[in-house]
Formats: sequence, structure tokens, C-alpha cells
Amino acid sequence: MPIVTEAGEDAVITAWFVDEGQACQADQLIAEVQAEKIAVEVQAPVGGYVVNRVAIGDPVPQGSPICEISESPASVSRAQPAQIAERSPGEPPPIRASPAAKRLGRELGVDLAGIAGSGPGGRITEDDVRRHGAPAPGLQGLRAVIARNMRQSHAETAPVTLFTTVEFGAEAPANITAMIVSSAAVVLRDHPTLNGSRTGDHFVPAAAVNLAVAVQTDDGLVAPVIANADALALGALADTIKDLGRRARAKTLTASDYEGGTFTVTNLGSLGVDGFTPIINLPQVAILGVGAIRRVPAFDAAGTVVAGHQMVLSLTFDHAFVDGAPAAQFLNDLVRVLTAQPATSG
Repeated sequence: MPIVTEAGEDAVITAWFVDEGQACQADQLIAEVQAEKIAVEVQAPVGGYVVNRVAIGDPVPQGSPICEISESPASVSRAQPAQIAERSPGEPPPIRASPAAKRLGRELGVDLAGIAGSGPGGRITEDDVRRHGAPAPGLQGLRAVIARNMRQSHAETAPVTLFTTVEFGAEAPANITAMIVSSAAVVLRDHPTLNGSRTGDHFVPAAAVNLAVAVQTDDGLVAPVIANADALALGALADTIKDLGRRARAKTLTASDYEGGTFTVTNLGSLGVDGFTPIINLPQVAILGVGAIRRVPAFDAAGTVVAGHQMVLSLTFDHAFVDGAPAAQFLNDLVRVLTAQPATSG
């Protein structure tokens, strides 16, 4: 399995272009894999026979084998009989399971010794563990990978969400997503504790502001990254967001489009949502949710009731790395920058 996003994270086989036991040539296209909506082709490193293929849809840790290139079309690994012969009398056979399956087994308290693996050579997969521990009907293939990432974020963070209301004038802002991404990028320069990534129990502030923007596709939510977002003019930023959305829905984004994100913005306002609690996009430590713009009564300087507009922002942050006061100050600064811009900007 090639490393598409991060070593050890699961990806899935979406297609095999050679049958079990079929001959292949060096550099021949043999499979397609996918991780976080990024599709990558796999070429054979050498010529031979493709055996012990991983099943389509089975999550496999990136960097782990997905098949063997053998000198013969035999579908049974030659190493297996030797391993069995070396066991002591009465010694139980070794448990063959992927690292992800072993981790999930520990999380769910499932004894892998009692599971018959459905993977190649009886290898235990994550789906096998779920069926014995916490069944999740309908979660298969890539969707199962996404679900595991969401659960990992929920399990490994101490999320807190702060809400604030932005008061606009009589005219609703145009290009609101670009406006917020631009403003957040500028404000994050002065809030390095929110801009970066965690490594274990340590937070590493980022030297650049690389904002990920969530995009809904038919296959699920993706978050491509805009590098150095604070250096882009509002118009260029709006064009970049539109282009990323178009390519995300067309499934033409590449691995480089997901690299280096330091903070995420997700907008559910177009779906009529006011406020929500977005899930942190690991290894980042904060994510900003954007709600719908509502027309509301407001007061002018003389106290007269006039038409106005409001929008709720929802900032979720990992309290293990960020305190509430600096998170609140970030929101205050963001509101100040947003309301200082003309409503028709961009």
C-alpha cells in the first residue's frame, strides 16, 4: 500500500487490474488504492505473478503489503509452512492481523484469537473486529476509514466549542467563505497556539498559515489545503476555494492538495445550520465552523430599529493544547476583522 497521506493510516484497494496468480511485468499497472478520497495507481515493482492479494474494500495500513510478486502463480505464501513448523507442540498459531485491527481490538476489548480473519491468508481485518465487537452496518471500505478517523479525533482530543455571533449591517456579506478564510488566516498570524499540529503530547506551531477548507462531496467530507492563505487577496482566495471544490467533487484532487494543513474552516451555513460542534481535523488542534447568515432586526447608533444580519461562528479546539481565554481572544479578533470589511468585498 503506497503512503498516500500518512504511514500507518488506513487506505483501501478500490480496484485490481490483475487476477490472483496472473503474471505481470515490471511497472505494469496492477491496482488502484484510495485514502481520504485520494486515488493512486500502483505499479508492480518487478515482474512475476501476483498472489495473496488484499481484498477490495479492506482497510490496509499505508506502507503495508497489498500483495506478493512471486516467481510462481501459487497463491499460498511459501513462508507460512515454515512458520507453522517452527512452533512448539501445543503452541497456538500466531494471530495474523493488521496493526489497525489490533488497535481496534484493544479499543473494543475484543480477543482476536477468537476471530476467523477474512483477509488474505486468514488475516484479521478491522471489519472482522467490528463484527465481533461493535457492529457498524453499512460502514465499509473508505467510509469505514473516515469513520475511524472521526472516532480517533473524538477519542484523542479534549474538544471544547465556543460560539460567538457576528453582527453585520443591512447588507449581507458576499463570498462569505472566502471572507472568513481570509480573515481567519490573517488573525492566525497573531494566534500561533491555534495554528499548527500536534505530535504526540507536543504542539508544534506552524511557520505558515495553511488553511484547510471542508468540501462536501458525494463520497463524504474532504478538506483540501490552501497554502499561505494569509498571502492571498480575497478575490484570488475565492477563486482557489471554488477550484478546490470543483476538483474535490470531480475526484481529481491529489495528495499534495491535502498536505500541510494547520487549521480548518467548515461552512454549513448554506444548509441552514446556525451553530454546530465541528470535529477537529487531526493532527490540527482547532477548527472553525461557519453558520448561516440570518436577516434580523438591529439598532443603529440612534437606537432606531433597522435591518441587520447575523452569523454564528463555532470554534472547536483541543483543550489539552489550547486554553479557553486565547481561543476566545481569537474569536474576538476574528469578529473585529470580519466586521471591518465592506459587505460587498470580493
